[in-house]
Amino acid sequence: MNKENMTATLKYAIVSDKKMLLISKLVKWKDVQEALDILEYTPKKAAKILAKVVKSAAANAVTNGKKNLWDLYIESVEVWKWPKLKRIRFTSRSRISHYEKYRCFVKVVLNTK
Repeated sequence: MNKENMTATLKYAIVSDKKMLLISKLVKWKDVQEALDILEYTPKKAAKILAKVVKSAAANAVTNGKKNLWDLYIESVEVWKWPKLKRIRFTSRSRISHYEKYRCFVKVVLNTK
């Protein structure tokens, strides 16, 4: 990783890694402002989560790295699978239905042009 790169990481996001990967492909190699515009109008839960991470990475770059917001682009979005949350739902006649909530880690890396 280069010194010019600025990152932000979100851990334990309660969304599937496959769903997050689909959204991350939309914004890879785009400018930060263009990526935020795309994510704002994408009607998915993963898009809202990824928008928060991109905003956080941009704020890190502006504050800590003294970069200009207009010179930043998304170099990579890394998504990892994480263990599932196992849950139960009570149903009729004293039965139980099992279900799982998927989680993932998201790391956004920004770089200057």
